[in-house]
Amino acid sequence: MPRSEKSGLDDCVELMATMWTSEVAGHTHERQARHAAAMLLSGSGITGTDATAEMIELLDEAIQVGYIAALKEVENGDLDDDIRSWRPDLADE
Repeated sequence: MPRSEKSGLDDCVELMATMWTSEVAGHTHERQARHAAAMLLSGSGITGTDATAEMIELLDEAIQVGYIAALKEVENGDLDDDIRSWRPDLADE
């Protein structure tokens, strides 16, 4: 990989690590975020490609950040109407 591409990837990895630390590390649902990312990555077959460990780690952290962001929307009630339409049985409880 040319140096400029490697440098760009390094910068991206560093930025994602910072974002992961800010958004995921220590969050109540960190374990679930890790599990969700592992399931997506193993199901995608990407671990069987020639992707580097650094690239897979970047994807793993990005998935976890997205998972936590989605959970925050659920926790904040931003998706309550959608959830009720997806799961009308929950209104009976």
